[in-house]
Formats: sequence, C-alpha cells, structure tokens
Amino acid sequence: MRLLRVAAALACISLCFPVQAQQTAPRPLAGQTVTIVEPFGPGSVTETVLRLLKPGMEQSLGATIQIRTERSPDGSKAFERVAAAKPDGRTLLAITDAARLFYEFLTAAKVKLETFTPVAKLTDGVSLALVAPAASPVRDYGQLRSMLQAMKRPTLALYGAGSPAGVFAAVVEDHASERFGERFIETDAEILARLAAGKADFGILPTPALLGKAGQANKLRAMLTSGARRHKNLPDVPTLSEVTGKNALSFTLAVVLFAPPGTPKPVADALTQAAAGAAAADQTKAAAQAAVLPLAFRDAEVLRATMARTQRVIRDLLTP
Repeated sequence: MRLLRVAAALACISLCFPVQAQQTAPRPLAGQTVTIVEPFGPGSVTETVLRLLKPGMEQSLGATIQIRTERSPDGSKAFERVAAAKPDGRTLLAITDAARLFYEFLTAAKVKLETFTPVAKLTDGVSLALVAPAASPVRDYGQLRSMLQAMKRPTLALYGAGSPAGVFAAVVEDHASERFGERFIETDAEILARLAAGKADFGILPTPALLGKAGQANKLRAMLTSGARRHKNLPDVPTLSEVTGKNALSFTLAVVLFAPPGTPKPVADALTQAAAGAAAADQTKAAAQAAVLPLAFRDAEVLRATMARTQRVIRDLLTP
C-alpha cells in the first residue's frame, strides 16, 4: 500500500508540475496596458499584422494591447514617441524595417533603429507594386515609361517621398528620365480608395494591399514590383531589377517589432514569446493567409541580421 501511495505521489509530481510551472511562469506585463505604436494607419500591412497578433499576445502576456497610429510619411512620429517612452515594455514600435532604415540613410537621424531593443520580425519580405486603376489605358510598365517620356506627368498616390514607396517612384523616374506629376501622400486605404474612384493615374502599394479584398474588388492592375523575384501571385508582372537590368534595384519590407532602448531582457523575452505564440496560432495563420500576408515569426537575433542585410541593400540601392 505504501508503495502505491509513493507511486501515486510521484505520478502527480510528474503530471502536475508542467501545469504548475506554466501557471507560475513570470509575466512581467500582466495586468498592464501595452501600447503598440505604428505609423501607417488602419488597413496597412503593419496595422493588419498587429490586429491579427493582438488576441494571442494579450493572452500570453496577461495584458491589454492597444494599437495606436502616429501617422507621418517617414514614420518619425511613431519612432520618436517610442524612443522617448520608459523602457518597461509598455510602449512598443511596429514598423517596416525598410521604412525607417531608408529614412536614416537619407537624413541625419540622430536616433537609430539599431539602438532599440529588438523583439521580433513578424513577416517575411513584402514587395511594393506600382499599380493602375482597372480603367487605365496603360496596360504595362512599357506603356507607363512611354507616358513618362512623353512628359504626360501622370498623378501618383503613395505613402511619402522619403518612404520606400518614394524611393521606388524615384527609381522608376530615373529609368524613364522623366518625373510623375502631382503626388498624393496617403495611407494604403486612402490610396486604394483614390485609385478605385479614378482620382489618381497610378499608385504604389504593398503587394498584400493589392492582392487583398479591396485590391481584387477594384481590379487594380500591377505593372511592376520591387522584389528581387516575381511575386508568386503576380507571375506576369516584372520586377524593377528585370526592366532596368540592375539587380541592386530591388528591395522588400518586413514588419518588425521593437521595444525602447534599454528594455530589460526578461521583459523583451516575454514580448518575443508572446509574439511567437500568437503567430503560431492556427486562427492567426488562417487569417494571414486570407489577407495574403506572409506572416512569419522570427526572433530578435534574426531581426538583427535582417536589419544588417536591409542596410546593405539600401546602400547598394542608393549609393551612386
């Protein structure tokens, strides 16, 4: 009988311990409100990724997550808000890596993204697409280039001159040796609406926005993408490097998550684990697939390597 009692006790220890450990695992942000600041607005790739991850991250952290937009064409308002925040994990920055790194390359930015505490890389690379409304007589990039060279000066909707979209437009202009005309600096949702209403000749959008429900409903047509390879959903659309013959003229963006400089490691680790768990949930993956989003969690170490690679690409792209 005594042996049976001992065996039962040992069984209880082996079976119950993992549950007890899970229940008492440290959650440094439990009961807190975590604000994730992003610069691109509702409907953007970044904001959509955050909305998909929010329920799983809240459950893992035991915290309430708020998504706040601090809109500016170069993302600097969001960046500065998080840079000035306390390093307690309660204020985070979500941004596309290339958006900030392009800005840092093109300006004398005093605070660098590399000084922030990396949390996670949330997507694979997302290419940009140069698109036209369904009613446009311009059917492909060759016709667009001819239009530019004829000095027709078509209007263009994009996210900002110093943004990756602005760089994409500038490379197209350099290749055509002529410029677009009036530019509308808007968010992804506003660009989609403008193109659908025929109020802009062309626009530059992330490929998920083009391939999502709104882009498909309005039958927008892609003529060019920014990636090194053709998008798997756009096999007939050439890349910028293809039409120019210059391999260096290609780039993508990834949605990344950072905490302020100096955030303690246990807090950063808890945020990383929460993002990983949220991204792995079947419901999240299904929603990302439906939104044509390349959701792909990578940890802080991979994020550092990705940033270094993106910086090399930007130097190759923008250095004469």
